[in-house]
Amino acid sequence: MLNKLTKIKYFKTGTYFFLEIIFFPFFILFFILLILFKRKKNVFELPRLLWGVDPIISNKYWSESLKQKGYFSKTIMNGFYSSINKKEDFDIYIDEILPIKLPINITAYCVFLYSIYNFDIIHHPAHGFLLRFTYLLNRFEGTLIKLGGCKNIILPYGADIWMYSRINNSELRHALLLSYPNAAKNETKIKRRINYWINHCSIFFPILQIDGIGYWDLLCYSNWAIDEKSWLFNNNFSNEKNGKDKIVKILHSPNHRGVKGTEFIIKAVEDLKNEGLKVELILLEKVSNDFVKDIMNEADILIEQLVVAHGLSAVEGMAKGLTVISNFEDEGRNKVFRTYSYLNECPIVSASPENITSVLRQLVTNPELREQLGKAGRAYVEKYHSYSYSQYLFGEIYKKIWNNQGVDLMNMFHPINPKSYNNSLPVIQHPLIKNKLASP
Repeated sequence: MLNKLTKIKYFKTGTYFFLEIIFFPFFILFFILLILFKRKKNVFELPRLLWGVDPIISNKYWSESLKQKGYFSKTIMNGFYSSINKKEDFDIYIDEILPIKLPINITAYCVFLYSIYNFDIIHHPAHGFLLRFTYLLNRFEGTLIKLGGCKNIILPYGADIWMYSRINNSELRHALLLSYPNAAKNETKIKRRINYWINHCSIFFPILQIDGIGYWDLLCYSNWAIDEKSWLFNNNFSNEKNGKDKIVKILHSPNHRGVKGTEFIIKAVEDLKNEGLKVELILLEKVSNDFVKDIMNEADILIEQLVVAHGLSAVEGMAKGLTVISNFEDEGRNKVFRTYSYLNECPIVSASPENITSVLRQLVTNPELREQLGKAGRAYVEKYHSYSYSQYLFGEIYKKIWNNQGVDLMNMFHPINPKSYNNSLPVIQHPLIKNKLASP
């Protein structure tokens, strides 16, 4: 027999489905009217941009960067992560557009119509945009976006694109299972959605997570952007911070310990203390981004993660001038980004659970090396993660899909292409070889 909670769930699902069937003809009618009355595309105008609906903070930065370039740009979100972000980080919330509260699937239909009418280019993850919350049209959203006169750019962020069985690195797969086990159970659905959006989008733009992905429109290692002007370079270098005369502070801020390798970091710091080195681990969990930003002013080294390649936190650490550690050990995954993109310019130090102690020891005792890496990191952020970078990156994409210009996106970051973005600015110099330190 079904328990009480299960009965309530089935009743709620049935009710929502019934309401959607009733509302569906009205949606089709309004959608047809919308197409008839929506203003005609003018390729000489800047397109109106919309970013959503998963509350990933990168949406805020991308949108802000394009606003500064003169675009009308808004973020629209299905909630926000209150432990690390603020409500004001995003512009619009889907449950606040309508004057009355309706079931999520009916709300999704209404907000979809609003979005199609008011915007020209929609940026969303591989989960889908708004109609993924509906029963009847979740498999037709790409077609409806196109019929509505819009373009769409797929910007995967992690949970929407990882297919665990396609990951050759078993250590990475295990770490993901430690922190995000449900994604493995949803792999069939994830694969289906990826294949759907590859065929129903204007641009499919995965970044470092390309395991099992058979198609992309451009290749860069990372498309994250931050407002680098708000992350002031912390020129807090001192030769006395060598682990002998003064303490070297190591920052680690995991949202999920398993996938970050936190236990190995804690052990490595304890091992160095037992060797007599003066080191301090600052471990921050479930705190706001603003708080982490303030603490970065005190730190010398940021260990972002030891299993998965770097994320946004590493970018923020480099902007501050910290020496940043993440995992670049899997050359099988990295090779394509070294050959066809700009990964060799990245000054993040590679480390794994197996070698983190030795890597830390070398960095703690060599403040001159940390200063060199810190300055290179800031230059790297200004070149590849700044608002100007974001404006160039998306500006080139819009030229192709909105202005119908023959932009060669696939070679945008080819290191030996004299016209590539890489060669439009000075190449970032640092002492690492394939992100690894030279042997001590």
